[in-house]
Amino acid sequence: MRCKKCNAKLAAHDIWCAKCGFQSPVIKTELASMKSLKETREKLVGKISSLVPAMGFSILLGVIPIAVLIFITTQYIDNEVSRSLILIQNLMTKSVIISLFLPFIFIPFACISHKQDYQLSIAEVIKGLKLYPRYYQFSIINAVIISILYLICFGFPGFASDPILRLVYIVLINYWIAIALPAPVLMERHQLSPLKALQKSYRHFGDLRWNIYLLALVLGMLNLLAFTLIIFPMLFTLPLAFYAIRDYVIKLEEYELLDYRI
Repeated sequence: MRCKKCNAKLAAHDIWCAKCGFQSPVIKTELASMKSLKETREKLVGKISSLVPAMGFSILLGVIPIAVLIFITTQYIDNEVSRSLILIQNLMTKSVIISLFLPFIFIPFACISHKQDYQLSIAEVIKGLKLYPRYYQFSIINAVIISILYLICFGFPGFASDPILRLVYIVLINYWIAIALPAPVLMERHQLSPLKALQKSYRHFGDLRWNIYLLALVLGMLNLLAFTLIIFPMLFTLPLAFYAIRDYVIKLEEYELLDYRI
């Protein structure tokens, strides 16, 4: 493979040309997240039914309680308050309560990240509950960061903020999702703490951030649609999300993205 700009020879895993700095086509071809998603979907054909019990565990203990809590906190915990202390208290309350159930969604990553097959039993997921504290910590870190971004963009009571910051908030949240998405897999495959995994994702996967975000967007919309269809279809879309994320992170590792910017 050669650089399209300067014709210098590129290694198979080069993301950028070492001579002129031009981006190689690998990002849009071999590392395209939609290509990886398609490959994962094809490998899951005929295997999803065996994953239903494990996915049911995550849905019953994670997805449904979180959906209920989001509805309740939206109805009864108002962020439009007159005192800064009350606003911070409300954000902390939401963060802690929702983070109690998020680990039940993340725990399957602990079971599938160390292997490359497409098998997962409910017994493995239950065994993975011993890692609940680590995934609770991961959930709290994400909740705190989202709360801080909210305070920065929406401001404190009595202090005006520019309306454009509302759009900035949406951009920052989506950017953070692209950083956080690979972290659970990195936590398991490299035995990292939640904070270290987030740092590694931020420092090493910057060149593929758009690809990761696109994967998150597609999987998020797919599962949101499944949830609105009386939840049941999530038994089949959630496995795709878990394995698509795992497979894409493994592919990034194979392309040696973790071997630089340390």
